[in-house]
Amino acid sequence: MKDRILEVVRKSAGSLPIPGVRALENMEFEVLTPKKKEFGDFSTNAALVIASATGENPRELARRIVEEIEAQKCGFIEKVDVAGPGFINFFVSETAFERVLGEIVRLGDRYGSCAAGEGQSVIVEFVSANPTGYLHFGHARNAVVGDSVCRLLAFAGYEVTREFYINDAGAQMKMLGESVYARLAQTRGVERDIPEDGYHGDYVREIARKIEDSGECPETWDDDFSADFCGNFACRELLGEMKKDLRDLRVDFDSWYSEKSEIHDSEDGGGKVASALRALGDISALEKKEGALWFRASDHGDGKDWVVVKKDGTPTYFVSDIAYHLDKYSRGFSGLVNIWGADHHSHVSRLSAALRALGRDASALRVLLIQFVRLVRDGREVPMSKRAGDFVTLRDVLREAGCDATRFFLLMRSSDSHLDFDLSLAKKQSSENPVYYVQYAAARISSLTRNSDEMGIDDSNPRLDLLSGEEERDIVKKLLVFPEVASSAAETLSPHKVVYYLQELAAQFHFYYNKTKILDTDNKDLSSAKLYLARCVRVVIKNGLGLLGIDAPSRM
Repeated sequence: MKDRILEVVRKSAGSLPIPGVRALENMEFEVLTPKKKEFGDFSTNAALVIASATGENPRELARRIVEEIEAQKCGFIEKVDVAGPGFINFFVSETAFERVLGEIVRLGDRYGSCAAGEGQSVIVEFVSANPTGYLHFGHARNAVVGDSVCRLLAFAGYEVTREFYINDAGAQMKMLGESVYARLAQTRGVERDIPEDGYHGDYVREIARKIEDSGECPETWDDDFSADFCGNFACRELLGEMKKDLRDLRVDFDSWYSEKSEIHDSEDGGGKVASALRALGDISALEKKEGALWFRASDHGDGKDWVVVKKDGTPTYFVSDIAYHLDKYSRGFSGLVNIWGADHHSHVSRLSAALRALGRDASALRVLLIQFVRLVRDGREVPMSKRAGDFVTLRDVLREAGCDATRFFLLMRSSDSHLDFDLSLAKKQSSENPVYYVQYAAARISSLTRNSDEMGIDDSNPRLDLLSGEEERDIVKKLLVFPEVASSAAETLSPHKVVYYLQELAAQFHFYYNKTKILDTDNKDLSSAKLYLARCVRVVIKNGLGLLGIDAPSRM
């Protein structure tokens, strides 16, 4: 509807002799929903924007545009007028709103989708946790936001690949191997301490027991080989547990990309890291100083230079990431989306600098930084430290709150805001719980549908002209903007916009449900129209919840 209004405004303004006007297609007009009903169903600032560019009187220009709109005799516009300094207000005809409802029923689970990303392939990398322990609850927000971003992009027409980057190389994996090896030695009666910075959780002891029971233990042991063997075994075990937990959270991946095998052990023995270093060296972007090798990021837009190879000859995580992203480009993706923790803030600019230096389109890379989530139980924060072993796992929270509540609560705030996850509230089965409140609206409508069958009320051919109430009109207007909400959430990688929308729509429907009698055998025609409207609400709630990876139950 907003697009149609914009089209009418541009056509009307374009037919007027306006001295000094530039191409109207390049002007950014807003079409908003006024808070006060006397200002119509929609309002645009088009006259104000044009007048600021041409020096015209905005109110007079708005009046002339309105005259042109009225001359067009647009069937979907009932009335149009001018307000304030030059806003143009539109009152939409009832038949236009009826067509919106018909469109919702016709499109069903595709209502709200668009083709904005058609022909574009996007790789979304998220979670990418070190396989050094079970997924703790701190990983959950990254997982849920990343998955919902993928759903939104796919709904907007993009071809989406979901990738988990397995950080199975480096010091932390070595420390995991030594920790498991120490526990394995202890099970054999050998005194061996876990390193001070090692992993002390009970899961380390469990993995050691699994190694003992596996029959895979080599007959001869030496410290280096044993720690490496234990680390590889632990990595496989923990990665399997991660996959299970993520599936329980309704998070799936198309690709599990191993840093060790894909980055360091690939190609001719040198790996992709060596290739990245050669490429940077070929453009004179590297400098040897202080015994290490540095990337001159300051020459390419970053604020400082960064080490890519340490004094001992070990490549840094940064150069591994450069190699990984070069590989993403080589796979032909037109868009790269990374869902990272907020502690990666400085990493974004240096990675972009490296990509620019190597001639890649750095604008294709978008990084969404996720602020930390704090789990609160009985008013107290729960610590989540993997090495200390005192942490709450993702599966712990899923077991208590369930998948739907966990996902909804993790998406309730913008990802750049800190989030407190109230476990007590998430477990409540009442309207106080926001996900319950939204799902209950969907369940209520399913109940209406079941009851209508028993009452002989058929909404297959409703008289929608009977929906003349103010609350009904407001609900239709809310349904009408869902495609815009979904499109905006995809464009800005902001699933929380869908959450806000669903809470508002559910509140409108619950108010309407409590105020009016939807099913009434004494007036089946009106009941049929109301039921049709309610079913449209359920379609949109279900589609919105689907974008969040949450069920829309038919019974609660």
